Amino acid sequence: GPGELLSLGTMVIVAFLLVLPCGLMVGMAFPLASAIGDKGSTAGGSISINRIYALESAGSLLGGALFTFWAVEHLTPIQTVLICIAVTGAALAMLLVRSGSQRMSVVVVAGFAAVAALAACLAGPAINRFLVQSRWRGLSPKCELVAEAESRYQNLAVGRMAEQYTLYCDGQIAASFPDPSTFVPLAHFWMCQHPNPRRVLLLGGAAEGLLAEILKHPVEAVDCVEPDPKQIDLILPLLPEQDRTALQDPRVTVHHVDGRLFVKTQRHRFDLVIARLPEPTSALRARFYTREFFDELRRSMGDQSVLCLTAAAGQARLSSESARYLAGVRNTIATGFREVTVGWGDPAHILAATQKDLVSTDPVQLTGRYQQRHIESDGFDPMWFSGAVDWFAAEKVRQRATELDAAVGAVVSADLRPIVYMNRLALWEKMTAAHSRRFIEPLLGLRWWQVAAVLAGAALATLLLYRALGRSISEGVVIFSVGSTGFATMSLSIVWLFAFQNLYGYVYQWIGWIVAVFMGGLVIGCAWAGRVALAAFVPSAGRGACPPVPERRRLIIVDLLLAILAVLAPLLLSVLGRVQTSLASLVLVQVSILTLVLMIGILGGAAFALGSGLHQAVSGRPAATASAIVGADHAGACVGALATGILLVPVFGIVTAALLLAGMKVVSACLVRLARKSSMK
Repeated sequence: GPGELLSLGTMVIVAFLLVLPCGLMVGMAFPLASAIGDKGSTAGGSISINRIYALESAGSLLGGALFTFWAVEHLTPIQTVLICIAVTGAALAMLLVRSGSQRMSVVVVAGFAAVAALAACLAGPAINRFLVQSRWRGLSPKCELVAEAESRYQNLAVGRMAEQYTLYCDGQIAASFPDPSTFVPLAHFWMCQHPNPRRVLLLGGAAEGLLAEILKHPVEAVDCVEPDPKQIDLILPLLPEQDRTALQDPRVTVHHVDGRLFVKTQRHRFDLVIARLPEPTSALRARFYTREFFDELRRSMGDQSVLCLTAAAGQARLSSESARYLAGVRNTIATGFREVTVGWGDPAHILAATQKDLVSTDPVQLTGRYQQRHIESDGFDPMWFSGAVDWFAAEKVRQRATELDAAVGAVVSADLRPIVYMNRLALWEKMTAAHSRRFIEPLLGLRWWQVAAVLAGAALATLLLYRALGRSISEGVVIFSVGSTGFATMSLSIVWLFAFQNLYGYVYQWIGWIVAVFMGGLVIGCAWAGRVALAAFVPSAGRGACPPVPERRRLIIVDLLLAILAVLAPLLLSVLGRVQTSLASLVLVQVSILTLVLMIGILGGAAFALGSGLHQAVSGRPAATASAIVGADHAGACVGALATGILLVPVFGIVTAALLLAGMKVVSACLVRLARKSSMK
């Protein structure tokens, strides 16, 4: 049903099955398109392959830009699908006309495309509502869907059972309301952790009942950070009157901006920060659990300030996975705060203070702070403190601290090594697949030399495979070069995407620009290298002839330049991290990362074009070249994306990952150099 916690294995299988058909179609389309292009080309097979690749990259750039900057906010998902069907059908109809196919075939395909376009324009919203309602009834027939929306950040839905509403963000439960039995006591417990909180920062989750209780304290200002404006707009009509009124209070300012970006721009403002952060189950969410973030948060707070947050734990004794995760979070927070106390229960309440003895778990002191403020709250009795501090009973706090101190592998999470989300995924895997084979836990025990050995083995296996098939080893060298370039370019792009989210923040348009710039770089690089190959093409040489030496040298240069960019990545990240002192410095982050991503894209496109030229010269078969080169490029990119996201960056860190990528590209350059000229015939 909605909000169900699936195992990682189940999610991977479902995602694979959903994406596989589209991937198969794209993979088959490229060599077929290259073969068609080769029939009409007078220059050579590799030239048509490069043109097809450039066109494919340009199409990806255009489609991604249209979806990111327009369609995601103006079209429903089914409308987007129908428009894609219409565009593809129109392209197929034009291809049939050019190939001289029967008129009836052209009419049928064109008519199908027209029907899809009309359905998207006239019936798209109605079809989408029907599909959403049908899906919801199938998943949870007892829960009524009362509101649903697609925002640029996530899918939003609100379900109702009796008088209780539940907000789902991307299918996961984000909040339930009204829930005064939870939010009312928590609000006063957190507010009384500071002796005199005047300026309060709420990172997420303010509208569902917390804010109204906070405003009953004598605060001067409350800043609420909620990146997605549609989230508040969706639930606002469903909130109780006091919560709607709280959002209109003149002391309240709602900021629709990334939480990390907002924190970066504040200095010595807040007395109390309540961070209702989602669990770090991804690199995007792990940004809020790193040493650098807590340092930034500390700079936004005053000399006597308190941070309150929660983290997943266990009701009693912690498992090894839970202890490692919770201890890692505690140790990371402790890098920026002088005192960190972790409570009992699940979720575990974490109290961090800039000074010793600022927070309190004493019921008498908490009650005194509450009564001194003359608060009138019908839903709260200060006697609650006597029961609540069972979370922080001295013996339980000591026991929890002992467990966390003994946790193995509880290292500090950092922007350059956000291991916290791998620890959280290991805990997720433990919770959802306790008796089945695990995938995340073994990754945490890997060493860098084991990964290096696997990469070296991949190179050797590629060469031996081509030898066993009776092909030239030079073909295998080119395939490894292109595949390793796909691996490296995808890995470096993800590294810089992570870096942008850490250094600047998750701003939807800018993430779209980064992807668009990378795809644009592929087009530029492939077009440039393809133009060079066209200038070097000699028709009389015939297929299978020795490729021009400059083409091989250029591929070596591309490999070495990628190695240099990989080595520079951690150095540049450290420099950019230190210069974040003003809004102007954030512009430097934008320009620097966009420039680097463009360079990576250009080198990736150039390697594809140069590799296809070399492979074509060896094999003499355009269709074989197209399938082999694009297969190597996509396989490398697929493995690179997976390895970077779940191993290289979170487990080893960006420094080690960069050195592994650089080493791989140096080996690739050496193999291309050592491939004998005679074997290129």
